[in-house]
Amino acid sequence: MSIEERAQMQLHALYRRYGYSRYKLDKFEEYDLYLQNRDFIDSEDIIAFRDGNGHLMALKPDLTLSIVKNERHDEGCVQKVFYSENIYRSDRETRAHREILQTGLECIGDLDAYQIAEVTMLAAESLEAVSEDYVLQVSHMGVLKDLMRGIGDETRQRITRCIGEKNPHELRAAAKEGGVDEETIDMLEKLVAAYGSWEDVAPVLTDLPLSEEGEAAVTELRNVFDVLRADGLDQNVRVDFSMVNDMTYYSGICLQGFVNGVPHSMLSGGQYDPLMKRMNKSGGAVGFAVYLDYLDRLSSGKVDTDVLLLYSDRDSAGDVYQAASRIIFRGNSVLAQRHIPKNLRYGRIEFVSKEDRTLRSEEVRLAEEAQEQAFDGETDGEGASK
Repeated sequence: MSIEERAQMQLHALYRRYGYSRYKLDKFEEYDLYLQNRDFIDSEDIIAFRDGNGHLMALKPDLTLSIVKNERHDEGCVQKVFYSENIYRSDRETRAHREILQTGLECIGDLDAYQIAEVTMLAAESLEAVSEDYVLQVSHMGVLKDLMRGIGDETRQRITRCIGEKNPHELRAAAKEGGVDEETIDMLEKLVAAYGSWEDVAPVLTDLPLSEEGEAAVTELRNVFDVLRADGLDQNVRVDFSMVNDMTYYSGICLQGFVNGVPHSMLSGGQYDPLMKRMNKSGGAVGFAVYLDYLDRLSSGKVDTDVLLLYSDRDSAGDVYQAASRIIFRGNSVLAQRHIPKNLRYGRIEFVSKEDRTLRSEEVRLAEEAQEQAFDGETDGEGASK
C-alpha cells in the first residue's frame, strides 16, 4: 500500500473507535450551494457543468457544505461522521485543476465542551498517525471576537488580516485609523504575540479584560488541554492566536496541523456555528480535514523504508524497540540504525530521543539534501526518456 492508503486506514480505524460512522458523498453537488457560500470555500475556481436535465452542477470543491446541507437535527445529540473523498480545486499558483484526497470528520448538533475537546484530540491523533514529528496549532475565535466587540466591520476585517499576517505594526495602524482605544490595541498585540504551550499562554489570557463570552472561550480552551494532557498529546499542541479564520463562518476553536517535511498545513478545521445558522440548521458544528495528498512530500519516489529510525548508544534496546513498534503500528515500515546509511532512500527520519533530534540536525540536513538531489536526478531522467 502507498503511504496515503496506510494513513487512510489508520485514520478510519481511529475515528470508528470514537463512534464516528463513514459518510459517503457523490462527486457532484448543485452549483448554487457553492455560489451562495463561496467565501467559505478555499478555492477561487469551481468546475461546473450542466447535466442531462439542464441543471448546473459542480465537482465538489468542499465536503463540509454537503454534510451540513443533509444534516438532520436530533435534540440534545450530535451526529458524528467521517469521510474520505476527493475534492476538486484549482492550484493557487499554477491555476491548474487538482483532484485532492481529503479525509476528515464532522461533529454536528448540540455541541458541548467534551465534543469540542474530543475533536481537537482526534486532530492531534490524526497528525500523530502520519508522523510523530508534528505540531497542532490551536486558537479560539471567541477570544478575538470579545476583544474586538464594538469595532466596526471594516476595521475588524483589517485587524483580523493583520493578525493572520503577524504584522503588529499594521495592526496598530489599522486599529488607530478605525478609532480603537489604546487599551484594546495593547491587548490585541499581547494576544497575537502569545504563542506556546497552554501553560505559556494561559497567564496572558487571564490578564485580558474579557466579558463572559470571552471567559467562556478561555474555559473551553482549558478543557481542551485537560483532555490533550490526559491523552499525552499536549506536548505537540501550541496555542497561536495569529491563526484566524473568517469570522463570518467560524465562531470557536480553530485548528491547523503541520508535519515536518511537508511545506503546507496537513490539517485544518474548526468550529463553524455561523455556517449552520446561515444554512438554517440548528445546533453547532466542529470538524477538520486531513490532506493526504501532501504525504507524497514525505515519501517522494520509491523508498527502501518509510521511516529511518535513528538511535544512539544512550538509548536502550527496549527504547528502540518501543519506538520502532509505534511506527509499525501506524502501518509504516521502519529501519533502525545508529547512523544514516549511504544511498538509503527513506520517507522520513524519526529519533528515539528528542535530544538526538537536536544534536544531529546538521547530519540529517546533509543527508536530506543528498537524497533530494538523488530523487531530482531520477525525475529528470524519467522526464527526458519520455
